Amino acid sequence: MGLDSTTAWIILVVSGILLAGLLIFLLLPKEDVQWITANGVRIQSIPKDANIVYVNNSMEKRVAELYKSGKLLAFRGESIGGGIDTVTARDKAKINAFKELSEYFTARVHTFATLVEGQLQSVTGQNAQQVKSVALDAYKRVTQLFSDAQVSGAYIYAIWEERVGALVYTYVLLVFDPAGAIEALKQNEEISKQIEELGKSGVDFFKALNAVIEEAQK
Repeated sequence: MGLDSTTAWIILVVSGILLAGLLIFLLLPKEDVQWITANGVRIQSIPKDANIVYVNNSMEKRVAELYKSGKLLAFRGESIGGGIDTVTARDKAKINAFKELSEYFTARVHTFATLVEGQLQSVTGQNAQQVKSVALDAYKRVTQLFSDAQVSGAYIYAIWEERVGALVYTYVLLVFDPAGAIEALKQNEEISKQIEELGKSGVDFFKALNAVIEEAQK
């Protein structure tokens, strides 16, 4: 086989490979979504034609760390409007996201109570019930602080909008950072004192709270 024949054969093979690759690319189903990312990590899928209006770049590294460690706890808030007053729409979506956060913790009051009961093996009778009651009160106060954004540890990571006809759907992605929230609680003198008193009765408040948080991450 001459040089020209060899060259022609190589060109033919390469062309065939390129053509096959092109056909595969054209035939593969295309993603009809785009992604909210954090340091290159895909966090939340949204429609392809949605408009991303905000990403909290300062928290990208932390959000990526939470996701990779399986500890990312996120809530989505939504509002619907005409697309005129975007500030109000985003505020409403933010309120609804914090409402989702509140409902998450409220729904797990019984889980927290069960965990506390398991820690009260050395406390009996009426004292055990009293300690449990105090622990539940502390839990409700703490989760209220979370849902009212009075304690750091929850922040808006992204905002996007979707237009459907004349309506604009505004969404916010609220990230709850357990480590940040617990650290903030420890700095709250009133709450910290109550939790310290519970510890003297055998209740590890933060251990139970962490277990409640981790329930959503399984």
